[in-house]
Amino acid sequence: IAPLASCSSGNEIMGRRDPIVEEQKEISLSFPIKGEEVNILKPNILKYIDAMHTQAKAIENDYVLHDFYITGEEGQNYGKEYSNDTDKVYIRDFYNSSINEEASKKVALVFDSKGFADNTTFSVSYGLKADLSDAKVIETTSSYVTVTNLLARQKYYWKVSGGGVDSNIESFTTPDGFRMITAPGINNIRDMGGRPVSGGKHIKQGLIFRGAEMVTETYGDHYANLNDTNKKVMREEIGIKYEIDFRGDEESGNLVNSPLYDENHTDIEYMRIPDMGAYDYFFNSSKMSAHKELIKNMFLAFKNANNKHVYFHCWGGADRTGTAGFLLGGLLGMSYTDLIIDYELTSFSCNYRPHHINDAKKVYRWPSLIYKMKTYEKNKSTHETYYAPDKPIATIIEEILIDKFELTSQDIADIRANLLED
Repeated sequence: IAPLASCSSGNEIMGRRDPIVEEQKEISLSFPIKGEEVNILKPNILKYIDAMHTQAKAIENDYVLHDFYITGEEGQNYGKEYSNDTDKVYIRDFYNSSINEEASKKVALVFDSKGFADNTTFSVSYGLKADLSDAKVIETTSSYVTVTNLLARQKYYWKVSGGGVDSNIESFTTPDGFRMITAPGINNIRDMGGRPVSGGKHIKQGLIFRGAEMVTETYGDHYANLNDTNKKVMREEIGIKYEIDFRGDEESGNLVNSPLYDENHTDIEYMRIPDMGAYDYFFNSSKMSAHKELIKNMFLAFKNANNKHVYFHCWGGADRTGTAGFLLGGLLGMSYTDLIIDYELTSFSCNYRPHHINDAKKVYRWPSLIYKMKTYEKNKSTHETYYAPDKPIATIIEEILIDKFELTSQDIADIRANLLED
């Protein structure tokens, strides 16, 4: 009886073993590709900004303090809601008071891979240079990664590598406009850059940021929210080198150094303007006198932001921060509509701020700021004001900074030269 044959792998025929054919490895990018535009803002924010910009098309000159948006007769007329037949975009219709939507939208970079073993690690590289020499790299065992804090109005390049195989390099673009920032544990951060200004220019991105407080120690109603991960985002990804704090002594825990400062990061400067007035209170004569030198130094820090990136904030990044954002954005030439948008975007961090209401409890008072800008006197004896119907917002703020805070015309020119791009 012949012996039983041994089991065969199926690759042996008449005693000959065929070579095993290995599946060819391949990586292909599926989204975004071919220059597709991807949004960096969340849907409700996009809808709100689009509605505001659509409404603004009816404005003849959006770079002056016009009456398209109603601000009322009196800055002290709290509790009244102002509106007219054209100012019908309400921030309350776009945000959800129970959902925090103010962070950067996650953008998925998706790819396909064939011929690789399970759990293969892939490296996803993305950057602004076509050769990816400036690339950030994220490793994954999945078929996608998500990225945040992308710059606006830019072309990005990306590719995927793994197992000795590289994909082709593809590209995508981001739209013009506002840019929200994700730094877990810190609320309401956005880049002052990216926004268009008069003359067809844009504010440079990545230089000046506005937001809420950074806290490393619990005290009062303030709860620790800044850990090593948050610090790394602020120090390295955003590159903050200068913190401007509008909180009072007790409110700030009597800080004398930035929470980002330590023995390994001694180049981070810190300035506090305690209890800087918000809205019309910013123009209070006693506060203005007390803070004159500090306000001047703040704008000089803005002037130098291309060398030392600035983060300015109060507690929630709404009122005092909103007033400073209005002054800086207005000085640089943002439109009135975009200044309102920048103020109202705080609502998406669950901190409601409408432009058309003077709150009876004086929590938010945008109309009082605009009223004060229109009535603030250059000369008390003649009652001459800085405002005129056809005078650009940028010019009004420039004159106030020069007259009341002793910045020079050259300082203002330098601020604009350093912070604006074509």
